[in-house]
Amino acid sequence: MKIAARTNRTAGPVFRESEWPVLRNALLSYLDSSRAHAVHGMIEMDVTDALDAIRRIRKELRLAVSFHAFLLHSLVQSAMQHPSVVTYRRGNKLITFEDIDVLTPIEKRLPHGVRIPVAHIVRGAQQKSLAQINWELRTAVRAGDLAGEEAIRLRRKFARLPAFLRSLISWRVKRDPFLLKRLHGTVLLTNVQTHGLTNAAAVLGLTVHTLSLGAGTITDRVKLDERGVPVNRKILMLSGSADHDIVDGMMASRFIAQMTRLVESAAGLDDEFIAETRRLKCEEENGNIPAAVHA
Repeated sequence: MKIAARTNRTAGPVFRESEWPVLRNALLSYLDSSRAHAVHGMIEMDVTDALDAIRRIRKELRLAVSFHAFLLHSLVQSAMQHPSVVTYRRGNKLITFEDIDVLTPIEKRLPHGVRIPVAHIVRGAQQKSLAQINWELRTAVRAGDLAGEEAIRLRRKFARLPAFLRSLISWRVKRDPFLLKRLHGTVLLTNVQTHGLTNAAAVLGLTVHTLSLGAGTITDRVKLDERGVPVNRKILMLSGSADHDIVDGMMASRFIAQMTRLVESAAGLDDEFIAETRRLKCEEENGNIPAAVHA
């Protein structure tokens, strides 16, 4: 997808013109399916201990450990205790999925250099350990040429459909939780963290899921410890959107309280994680782990 551009230098304002990226049509159709009764909120989480544990594990393993994978695992563990966040309405019935399929965008570079978001779905995440989730995302990010992958082909095909057909498909997906699960998973976790941005920032986005979470920036804050002594802590801004048709305020607060406890205690970043990651690395080196599949 080579983007041609030209600069206008005739009389009047100077501007640069380039082609509309057709692949953006898929994103627009996704956003058109957003839920009308969504409510939004933000919370701060102390991630100091989690970041310390990740640095320690990275040093011991000499491998990347994803903070995003840690958040995703905490989300899944909380959703298992509060299944309303993976519940959908189908007519006069409520459908609660046992599988927690987490849609999480990852950025990929195509062969010609263009960066695009790829919608990766961690399927059946409730059955996967933190080490397995971390390894899956690691494999997905490091995957090679995406030009021949099915997900990219389908996305391009959908993006090139006429607008009315894209709208019709999006309308159908919004009303069929089984089709939504197949195409977009059952819950969303995105990440808007940017290297070098140290100000507190979060995003309150639209959602086609019953629950969507967005990890914002991590900032330094001075807090009092249990002795009343000022200490520096790392604070994550986490935002969320929930379909109020399904999730009431008390349900949402219990879910987020559970996730906060897991995140702030660095749950899962332990010796078991280290041992399993070493095993996964060994299996990959022996060619026993299949490449991650984008969905």
